[in-house]
Amino acid sequence: MTRSHPHPASTGGATGHRWARAGVSIVFALIVAGGAKAAFDLSGTMMTHLAFVGAWMMFALGLAYAGVRIRPGIGGALLTGFGIGALLVVFFGGMQMFA
Repeated sequence: MTRSHPHPASTGGATGHRWARAGVSIVFALIVAGGAKAAFDLSGTMMTHLAFVGAWMMFALGLAYAGVRIRPGIGGALLTGFGIGALLVVFFGGMQMFA
């Protein structure tokens, strides 16, 4: 039997390279955490610290969401990287409050 419909194009979700996605997650996590650290260092007062870090985190989440919409294959890796980066910011930011 022959098929009358062509095979659907892959969106990149099931295929791909596991190490490439892990690398994207790690690099984006470091970008999120590094950007939050830079925003923290560039600000002056405590409320400005929170505002700059919050603005950076929202910007990074927007980039991750745009990655999901544009390239679903790496979008999940970007969201995972954002989550890891956010945990790093919370962990090291909390440690800095106690220092």
